[in-house]
Amino acid sequence: MDSRNPFSAKTEIGSSSKQQTDIGEDGSSSNQPRPGVTITNQCTKDTYLLIVKIGSFSNGRCPVYKALFSRNKPRSSGPVPRGYVSLKIIDMKLHRNEFKLIQHQLQTHLYLPECPKIIRSKKTFFASNLLCVSFPYMSEGSLRSILSTRPEKKLPENLIPVVLKQVLIGLRDEIHDFCRPTVHKSLNAGDIFVNINDDTNEVSINLAFELSVYDSGSPFEQGRLFLNPNNISMWGAAPEVFGSENEDNRGEKSDMWLLGITALELVYGNLPVKNRTDLNYIINKLREKKKFPKSLEKMIIKRDNKLKKVMDLVKRKKSVFSREFEEMVLSCLRENPDDRPTAFELLNTPFFNDFEKFKQFVLIDQ
Repeated sequence: MDSRNPFSAKTEIGSSSKQQTDIGEDGSSSNQPRPGVTITNQCTKDTYLLIVKIGSFSNGRCPVYKALFSRNKPRSSGPVPRGYVSLKIIDMKLHRNEFKLIQHQLQTHLYLPECPKIIRSKKTFFASNLLCVSFPYMSEGSLRSILSTRPEKKLPENLIPVVLKQVLIGLRDEIHDFCRPTVHKSLNAGDIFVNINDDTNEVSINLAFELSVYDSGSPFEQGRLFLNPNNISMWGAAPEVFGSENEDNRGEKSDMWLLGITALELVYGNLPVKNRTDLNYIINKLREKKKFPKSLEKMIIKRDNKLKKVMDLVKRKKSVFSREFEEMVLSCLRENPDDRPTAFELLNTPFFNDFEKFKQFVLIDQ
C-alpha cells in the first residue's frame, strides 16, 4: 500500500497519448478503463498502461487488466517501463460493497508475514472515482483457466501433488501462520495461478489471496447444467461453514476441506453437481467406497436412474487413482474439522513431489 495514504489522493486516468483526462470529469464513457488507457498514480507519478482485460471479480462487476507498469524517476524524461502487473479496478460510485471489502482486506494484509507462494498486492491508489489495486502479473492465468483449454479439462494425478504442495506452503507459511493466523475462505482451482518467466522459462505456482483474487477464465454461461465453478468455495464449503452466517465457524480446517474439493476439481474437471445434495452424495460415496471412480458424473447418473448395467455389478479390480491420493483427499473431507490435517501435517505425507513434470505440462502449448 502506498505509504502516502492513497485513500486521500486524487489520481488521473487518460488515454496513452500525452493528453491526460481526469476520470469522471465529464462523466463520459470514454473516460472509463479500457485497453490503451493510462492510469497515473498522482502521489508517485507512476503510470499503468492498460493492455488487455484478463478477468474480473465480484461476479464480473469489476475488471482486472494486464497493465504495463512504468516507474517515475524525477531526473528522467518520463516514467521508465518496469514490466507487467495485474490491475484490479473498482468504481467506487457503482460498487460500494467491493470498495469496503478492499479496505478491510488492506488492513488484514498489513500484519501478514511475507511468503513467496502468495500473490500479494504491490500498490493501492485512487484514480478519481476508481480504486486501483496492483499485484504481480501471472502470465498463464489460473489453473482452472489453463485446464479449460485442454481436451481432458483436468490435471493428471501425478501433477496434483506438485500444484497442491505450493498451495500448502502458502497456507502454512503465511495464511495459517501460528503467530497471526487467518483463513483463506475461497481456496479453489481458480485461485491457483501460474506464471512463466519470459527470460528463463521458469514456471512458478502461486496462490491468490483476498486482494489478488479474481476470475481469469471465461465468464460462466447461465443455463449450464451444473453449478458455477467460480462459486465453488460457497456451494462446496465445509459442513460447518455451509449455510452458516457465523464467521467464527471458519478456520484453517475449513480451508483444508476446500483443498480436498480443489483436488477433486483438478482430477475430475468441473464437478457434476446441480446442488449441495449432489455434492454430499459424491463425498459420502467416496468415503464409503474408499476407491475413487473414473467418472463422478456416472456415479450421479446411476443414483438417479436406479438401474445398473451388468458390467457395473462387476467390481473394478484396477484402481483409477493411487491410494495415497485417495487418502489425502478423504483426510481433507472428514466431517469433523478436528479430524482434518493441518497444512503442516499434510506436507509431511509422502504424496508431494516432482515439479519438473508440471513444468512440461504447462509448456506443452508454448
